[in-house]
Amino acid sequence: MSTNTVRLAGEIAEISRPGLYLDQRERVTVCVEGAEPLYAELRLPNDRGWSLGQKVMVTIALADSEGSRDKIA
Repeated sequence: MSTNTVRLAGEIAEISRPGLYLDQRERVTVCVEGAEPLYAELRLPNDRGWSLGQKVMVTIALADSEGSRDKIA
């Protein structure tokens, strides 16, 4: 882990039904510990099959100079 990254603990706090979104994908809400209240929740597609109450680690890293984004593997 480089000095240009931040890691914060989180927890899956909610799982949303697929029908709530146009793409029909289930979403999870991740509550991020240590984040400001406005940014403490992330909503992500549940492509990994995460479950309610599961602990996760959120990593924030600088993008490369060309601005490309890495896809989660």
